[in-house]
Amino acid sequence: MSTTTIAQPQGSSPTSQHAYELTARDFQDLLSAPPIDRDRLLEQCLGNMDFALMLLEEFAKTSPSRLEAFDAALAEHNNAAIATKAHALRGTAGILAANDLMETCSNLESLAKKEADWNLTRELVQQLHREIQRAIDFVPVIRSMA
Repeated sequence: MSTTTIAQPQGSSPTSQHAYELTARDFQDLLSAPPIDRDRLLEQCLGNMDFALMLLEEFAKTSPSRLEAFDAALAEHNNAAIATKAHALRGTAGILAANDLMETCSNLESLAKKEADWNLTRELVQQLHREIQRAIDFVPVIRSMA
């Protein structure tokens, strides 16, 4: 299977090998259903691609610690922390025009506020991991479009 290597953003380190070496199929999946709406992101950054890329790179850099915090709150069955963290990440996702991530955060926040089923909460946290990884994987794609 062939892979497409995408240049790693300067000053950042990938959260996994997969983040910057994608199979051709992964690359096509990212382009057919992008996790970030590049045009809306650019619009929100007033057309400043350098600023948009800086925001995305900061998101990629801070995501591992955010995910660790979600995992810790999940392990502690701390609904309040999950709801608070999901709300904050939903705002970030909105700024980044990461619609699927924003929807996952919204669902997770609502579920945590209701103190609902922990199995469903666990599934949504796992989905959150996947959506964050998809967004991180897409950062170099956006960089290559600049």
